[in-house]
Amino acid sequence: MTSAPTTPSRTASPVAAPYAVPRVAPQRRWRPALVWLAVALVAAGGLIAAAVLSKVGTTAEYLAVNSAVEAGSAIDRSDLRTVRITVDPALKPIRASAANEVVGRFAAVGLVSGTLLTRAQLTEMAVPRQGEQLVGVSLPQERMPAERVKAGARVLLVVTADDGPVSSQQQATATPISIKATVVDVRAGAKEGTTLLNVAVPDRDGPLIASRAAAGRIVVALMAGS
Repeated sequence: MTSAPTTPSRTASPVAAPYAVPRVAPQRRWRPALVWLAVALVAAGGLIAAAVLSKVGTTAEYLAVNSAVEAGSAIDRSDLRTVRITVDPALKPIRASAANEVVGRFAAVGLVSGTLLTRAQLTEMAVPRQGEQLVGVSLPQERMPAERVKAGARVLLVVTADDGPVSSQQQATATPISIKATVVDVRAGAKEGTTLLNVAVPDRDGPLIASRAAAGRIVVALMAGS
């Protein structure tokens, strides 16, 4: 018995994987005008930063108050000290090189230790001046303009009526006494809610203002231009 011829087996050829076509990014077109604009902006920013840095980073020596000085007192060299700081352009402190011009002048207001010294705080004349007296007036808030009275302000010290009985005719004819004064400095009063004003008044009015202030019979009116 003869066997049937065998058919040779065929091996399946592998299927080739699909070929990935590379994607080419679209070419960007450079615009020379935009490039030069960017370069100009970077350069301008660098110049501005350099200018600001040169101003902010520059320090100098200025005069500061070393110890408290009462208003009207002469300034001594020991009352001053030198500090090296960077100052805001809005401030006008006195350069340390001008110390000799400051010594011997008078404090127009009370000088607080640790603060910068400005020319607005100085005066050539003693306070009180010749023919004046310095009087302290302690006032509650309702007897003075709210947060408007500053050192150097010109004010009227109005003497109010006492608490005694007053007839209607006296009320109609009575003219309140008012005295012009200059505020030397302003401080917190000893009692809570009060403000202490040191005011310069004419010699003849000093005793009257002092006695009426002690009795709580003074009201402060701010004059125009103060």
